[in-house]
Amino acid sequence: MVRFIAIIILLGGIGAGIYYLLSKEFVDDINVTGKLQIFQQQGNYVNASQASDASYFAVVEGKIRNNLGKPIKNVFIKYKIAGQETSATIFDLGPGQETKFNTRE
Repeated sequence: MVRFIAIIILLGGIGAGIYYLLSKEFVDDINVTGKLQIFQQQGNYVNASQASDASYFAVVEGKIRNNLGKPIKNVFIKYKIAGQETSATIFDLGPGQETKFNTRE
């Protein structure tokens, strides 16, 4: 009889642990969102035939949020756009803090 009660208590504890893990909402430690911005820039050309050409550059503008309970430092955000790498650095982000960023070429 004692074994039966011990097994029931053990199974109840395991079931409660599984229920807790499945019902717990998991959140990413750091959440990064961004969107691509493409800009056109008129170039300074020597030849008149090149005057109609324009150069384009792209940056990523976005937000980063720290979901940890402690501050984080030196977060490097890197994107690859058309084979070129662009990046941003967040030097200090407190717990629960959200900040905007933009990458540079």
